Amino acid sequence: MSKVRPAAGILPLRLGPDGWSVLLVQRGRKGRFFPGFHAFPGGAMDEQDGDHPTCAARELWEETGLWVGPRQPPPELRKQGLAWNDLLAEYPVDLTQLRPAGVRTTPDYALIRFRAQFYAWSCPPEQEAEIWPGELENGAWWNVGEALEAWRSGQIFLAAPTQDSLHTLIEAQEWEGALQSLCAFPEDTPDPIRVRPGLVYLPLITPTLPPAQHTLCFLLGTEKVIIVDPGAPDSHQLERIEWVLQDRPVEAVLFTHHHTDHVGGLDWCLQREWPIWAHPRTASQLGLEALDRQLHDGDQVQGWQVLHTPGHASGHLALWEPDTQILLCGDLVSGISTILIPPPDGDMGDYFASLRRCQQLRPRLVMPSHGGPFGPGSDLLGQTLQHRLDRESKVLAALGGTFAQILRKAYADVSGPALKLASISLLAHLQKLKREGLAQGCDDRWLPA
Repeated sequence: MSKVRPAAGILPLRLGPDGWSVLLVQRGRKGRFFPGFHAFPGGAMDEQDGDHPTCAARELWEETGLWVGPRQPPPELRKQGLAWNDLLAEYPVDLTQLRPAGVRTTPDYALIRFRAQFYAWSCPPEQEAEIWPGELENGAWWNVGEALEAWRSGQIFLAAPTQDSLHTLIEAQEWEGALQSLCAFPEDTPDPIRVRPGLVYLPLITPTLPPAQHTLCFLLGTEKVIIVDPGAPDSHQLERIEWVLQDRPVEAVLFTHHHTDHVGGLDWCLQREWPIWAHPRTASQLGLEALDRQLHDGDQVQGWQVLHTPGHASGHLALWEPDTQILLCGDLVSGISTILIPPPDGDMGDYFASLRRCQQLRPRLVMPSHGGPFGPGSDLLGQTLQHRLDRESKVLAALGGTFAQILRKAYADVSGPALKLASISLLAHLQKLKREGLAQGCDDRWLPA
């Protein structure tokens, strides 16, 4: 389980005739924690902070230039990078302005985890925020109702704590009621984790490859539900799905591919007589005599387009929602590790083609089965493709030796148990290069063609 880091966040609020307004910032596209998502200012605690309120005030200043105190420092001091403690000597903060607004902890499926104390702050009307590109993309004041409507329509993406806070503000008409409701939310994000209306997921514990410990099980639809990849073999994990369903009918169970950490709940679903959908190759790998529906490239399921994306597995499927430009990509990419391409069913050439195809869609949100979501501009697909291209260049440069010698040269940055997995990927690379006429096997050696 990943280490949980202390953090603080702050809700800059203004209450006017049209209700609450809140400052939302958009996370940078290159970050590892909800890149591209809209959120409240905040971040991890530094040693200099000493406590959560100080961390919240510092992060607010560094990210937006807003100041929790009687006098806002001039913008040029921020541009000069004046040290926080030096700044406090001239411009004291008033931390009594920060009111506790709940504690939230990142779910344990994520490798990067925070326990964040949130605060609400009444931002003076004369203060103006200035967002610098880099760690953040931009920021703006939003009417809370308009922000939620933008989230519902897929214009912006919000993590669960941000959603909860905005929904609370819609219901509350004054400060004390809002603070009480904000503090009432449980620290741990409950099932299910919402992406947008009609798209939620549950991180199920599965026998997957480390460092991952979970496979995300997605539920599509609001009335009839399509369950995607109930991968847990443990019935206690799977019963969480039934709790979320709340007696809603299941239209089908859709499997993106046949690997164990995605199909662990197959028998459990069959016992409930839920229809099973998958690619024919997946059915063959699982030994299923028949599917209730064979899925092929271009098929439609509840407004999602089925994409046949072989490479990791010959029957691998992804789901694409054109209206919101959301891609549920299964194991095409991962948010926490490199995807394994295991021959003979896995094929590196097909994998490159599937990555390029999905990259050309320019998705605004990529949802892998392992790890967190990647929002607008983050380009996880392109980064994964580039990583594979770089590795292939190393394999080409290492040709001329035995398999073991090529492995040591091309994967010099890999050691320990991961080296066994690297040998599987190396074989997939070599087979691809051989088909392309760039490598040839000769006795126990691999040579340039």
